[in-house]
This record gives sequence, C-alpha cells and structure tokens, in this order.
Amino acid sequence: MTTLKASVAAWRRVGPFFTRSRGKIVLIAVASVAAGLFEAALLTLIAALALALAESRDVQVDLLGLQVALNLPLALGLGILLALLRGALQLWVAYLPAVMSGQAMVDLRTRLFDAFVGAAWPSKSAERDGGFQSVMLNQVRATSETIILIAGVISSGLMFLSLLASAVVMSPPAAAVITVVSLALFAVLRPLSRSLRRASTVLSSENIEYAKTTQEVAALAEETEVFGATPAYRERFYAQLRAVQQPFQRVRYLSGAVPALYQSVALLVLVIALGVVALLGAGNIATLGAVVLILIRAVTYGQRVQGAITSVDEKLPFVHHLADAIERYESRPQSPGHEAADHIGDLTMSGVGFGYDRGSEVLHDVSFSVKMGEIVGIVGPSGAGKSTLVQLLLRLREPTSGTYSVNGKPAADIDRADWRRMVTYVPQSPQLFYGSVRENIRFFRDDIDDAAVEDAARRAHIHEDILRLPDGYDTIVGARASLVSGGQRQRICLARALAARPAIMILDEPTSALDVKSEESVQATLHDLAGDAVVFLVAHRLSTLAICDRVMVVADGTIAGFDSAENLRHDNHYFKEVSEISGRAASQGGPRRPALG
Repeated sequence: MTTLKASVAAWRRVGPFFTRSRGKIVLIAVASVAAGLFEAALLTLIAALALALAESRDVQVDLLGLQVALNLPLALGLGILLALLRGALQLWVAYLPAVMSGQAMVDLRTRLFDAFVGAAWPSKSAERDGGFQSVMLNQVRATSETIILIAGVISSGLMFLSLLASAVVMSPPAAAVITVVSLALFAVLRPLSRSLRRASTVLSSENIEYAKTTQEVAALAEETEVFGATPAYRERFYAQLRAVQQPFQRVRYLSGAVPALYQSVALLVLVIALGVVALLGAGNIATLGAVVLILIRAVTYGQRVQGAITSVDEKLPFVHHLADAIERYESRPQSPGHEAADHIGDLTMSGVGFGYDRGSEVLHDVSFSVKMGEIVGIVGPSGAGKSTLVQLLLRLREPTSGTYSVNGKPAADIDRADWRRMVTYVPQSPQLFYGSVRENIRFFRDDIDDAAVEDAARRAHIHEDILRLPDGYDTIVGARASLVSGGQRQRICLARALAARPAIMILDEPTSALDVKSEESVQATLHDLAGDAVVFLVAHRLSTLAICDRVMVVADGTIAGFDSAENLRHDNHYFKEVSEISGRAASQGGPRRPALG
C-alpha cells in the first residue's frame, strides 16, 4: 500500500508529461487479461492432451465446468492457435511499454530542456556544474524505465489475476490458499521494499553529486595537468566514490533479495496449495494437472509483480528528483516583457541596489545615464560589483531596489525577444560549442546569413585566421578545440556579438587574450561602433580604456566616479593610484598593461 501511494504521488507529479501514454496503458490491460485467459485455456488443454495421449483416447477438456470432447487433431490445432494468440498478445504487451518509455524519455527531456532554457538566470546560475546534466541523463532515464516497470506491474498483475480466476473455477480451495498467502507475502516483504526505497533516495542524491564531481574533473583537467593530481585531489574524488558505494550495494542487494525471497516462499506456497488440492480432490487427473500448471504460472507472474514493484521502489527517488528539477525551473521563468522596442536611445540606472541574499547588498545606490553611441569603460577592484552590474545591464538579474530604464521605460518591460536582438555580450571566458566556425559565429540565429557572418569576422579581425584553418569557415571547433588559440577563440566570440549589429554591446575584458596588434585592431573595431551602439567595456588593463568616452569606477558596490579617463586621473583616488602604478611599471620596463582589479 505504501508503494502504491508513493507511486501515485510520483505519478501525479510527472503524469501530465505522459498524456499520450494513457491509451496505451488501457491497451496493455486489455491485452494482458486476454493473454492470461488464453494461457489458462492453453495450460488446461495441455494437461488434457497429456492425459489423452497417455490413455490413447479423445481429449476431455474441462472449460468453466463444462466437459468438452475433442479429437486429437482438433485439440492440437486449438492448442497451436491458443499458443499463437497468447504469443502475439505478449509481444504486443512488450512492445507498448517500450514505445511508452521511449516517448516518455523524449517528452521528459524536452520538458526539462525547455524548463531550463526558459528559467530565469538566478535559477540557472545556482546550478553546480554537472547538476543539470545528471538530471537530464540519469533521472530521466530512470523515470522512463519506471514506465516499463509500471506497465510490467499492470501486465503481470492482470495475468496473475486471470490465471488465478481460472484456478478458482477449477479448484477454489487451492486458489484461495494462493491468494491469501500471496497477499500476506506482499505485506511481509514491504519493510524490505521501504528500505530499498530509502537506499535508492540516498543513491539518487549521491549520483547527482558524483556527476557534479566528474564534471569538475573534466573542467579542471588542464589545471590538474599543471598542478598535478595530488593525494588531496584524488581523495576528494575517492570520497565521492565511497559515498556512492554503500547505497549502491544496498540497492543492488535488496533488488535481488526481495524477488528471490518471494520466489522461494511462493514455491513453498505452491506445494501447500497442491496439498490442499490432493486432500479435497480436484475432480479428475486432467483437472489436477491443469490446476498445477496454472498455479505454477500464477506464481511466476506473482514473482514478476513483486520484482517490478521492487524496481519501482528503486526508481521512485529518481522520479521525484526529476520532478523537483522541472518544478524548480518552471517556478522561476524569465520575465518576458510586453513592450515592443526597435531601438535604444539611452540607458539609465537610478538608485539601483542588488543583493544575492536578503540583508546583504552587492550593489547600492547605483545611478548613471548613458546615451546611444557612447563607449563606457567599467573598472574597479576585484569584488567591487562589476560582474553583478553587468548582469543587471544584460537583464540577467533584476534590481532589488531602484530603477533600470531604457528609453525612459523600465527595462524589464521590454519584450525579451526584442531585447535579445539588440543586446550582445562577450564574456571574459568565451565558449565555443562543437560545430563549425560559421555556426559558432551565427549561434543558432537563422536571420544571420553567411555574408553577415563573414562581415562580422572581418570586423573582429579573425577572417584571415579563419581562412587559414583546414576547412575555413566550415572547420569544426569546440570547447577544447586545438585548432584555434585562446585569442582566436575570443575573436570568434567577438564576431558572434558583432554579427547581429547590436544596439548595446557589453564586453568583459575583450582583449585579455590578444596580442598587441590584434588588440589594436579590435579597439579600432569597437571605436567604429561609436554612434551606432552603446558599448560597455569591463576593463582590467589601462590600454583597454583608450577608446572609452567615459570610465565608470565601481568601488564598494557603488559608482565612485564616472567621467573621462583624464578627469578621473585627477579626481578619483583609485583611478589615479592605478594610473601612477601603470606609469611606474612602464618606465621600469615592467608589465605594459597593469591590472585594474
């Protein structure tokens, strides 16, 4: 009963995803009952045939209390027909769950993917690396397998009942013994099943953590190669392996022990039931043989039911983890906005504050205004709030206080699709996906044609480099592609940002991986955007600020200065100090570009 309630609760959470499977469940039920009745009739006929052949006479079959006489050829033909019908139904019952499971896997992964893509950035950014991948792979697979298991419970349970009903007609006492003891056996084994479900819950959670740890191993492969896989590094991974080991062993043991125990006790019950038949009498030898065969098969299906229920217990925690993930993403959707926009004239923040946790603000009282065509630098020490400010500018997060307006209207009201057509971003650590260079620059935007791709590459000063690749724009690259350098990777992503002719362009240290010549070319490209776009440059090096009309100094979570670089050297303590350090380093032959934060 506990498993039934848990299964119903789990099904209510994910059932809406399987609306296309409900008709198939009805078909499975009908086909299972029919297959069970055909099997009972076939077993009865086999027992009668065996006795008839032994006594060299016609076949006497007891069907529902009626004695039917058949000659041997007719009985054999009827047996073949029943076997074929039962086999066809069994194949159908096996096929339908496979179709349901495959469709469920696609539907669930589609739903999870759409939920993740449509979730607000705070929900996505809270995910540890590997968490989403684990849910998409392990939890979805376990849930789709649960569909097959549930179908197995339905099919085997109905066939068990069909055979049992047939046995009742032939020998009510034996059927009564089987029924009562089977129910008692299910009740006795429930504590083990509950223990299995608890172990499976732990295993599901630890598998997610293992996936996250494995993802980190892959992500840190280069750093590990440099620093070495120290004992402490290895022990961290080994500890996660051990955390998975114990619940895994317990789940595997209980998954095998519960069905095995059921089978052993069920066979004992069968012997007792046959003793009842012998004591009370079954009418004739053929009927006795039929009852024996039917009860043996009923025990087999009962064992399948128990095994399937045990496996459902094992899978339920995975189902709940999947439902939790979907609900978590869908409960925090992106704000779509409702105001159409086709241009950007100015951006204004007034008294903006933001905190990741209540009572702790990362930004406070941020106020400034930028007009179309300006190139604005953003500088400040590490931890000052620059990255958070960029996320607010991009509308990845919403201010917790104050207002962020565009063209005099709240930025949050602008239609999200219109906003994305006008705003682009180049992160400090640009990412390439597995695909051609052309596809990476286009980035799934079908309105950007090949001419626009190549034009953007020229403006990012990467066109000539691309042509020197083995297949030019059709060269396959990826996250760890060795065909392109770090600087080339950054310029490909710069071309990606330029391809849509953006109205707002935000770049996080866009020249950090470039040589002097390439940096100068990119700065010229960005300078050409003046008048056509608002450009924000998060800078860590003074040379990047040469093209900026104004520089915004972020310190202690607020705007400590916003003026031309020249004026800031006189009026802003932080900027003045960094400029002096830069000058001393240059005169001493030190680093050409000192860090700002």
